[in-house]
Amino acid sequence: MISEISAHKFALGWLPALAVTASVDPVPKLADVLVVHWSGVPIPVLTCAIGALGVLSARPLARRTESTLSLGLFVLVSFILLVAAQLWIIESRPGLLFAFVVSLGLGFAGYALIEMVGAEITDFARNLISRVAGRGQTKE
Repeated sequence: MISEISAHKFALGWLPALAVTASVDPVPKLADVLVVHWSGVPIPVLTCAIGALGVLSARPLARRTESTLSLGLFVLVSFILLVAAQLWIIESRPGLLFAFVVSLGLGFAGYALIEMVGAEITDFARNLISRVAGRGQTKE
């Protein structure tokens, strides 16, 4: 029952099928399995849950380096890091593993990041105030 077919007839049937299957990924990403649209914003629920798990599981281990903070401030820092991780996940839509690893890192080193940003903002404000004060003194 096998008959010969010309290359032209083979290409006419095969190339369109190849073009369609090559452009469509038949397997969806695991991160995109459960997506909820809220006010027009797609929220990957599974990835957000994995990110929250990463931040919250790393925070108790970071407690030793943040021992000067009270429990209330520790919880506040944890909340800030959790919100930052969730916003990053919603905005950039990473895969599950990458979201988990970055969230773990943020949970461990997030307080140092907050301190560094705070120090940079403080230095910027001091420099700005000193420049404005210096200009005010030279005009008199």
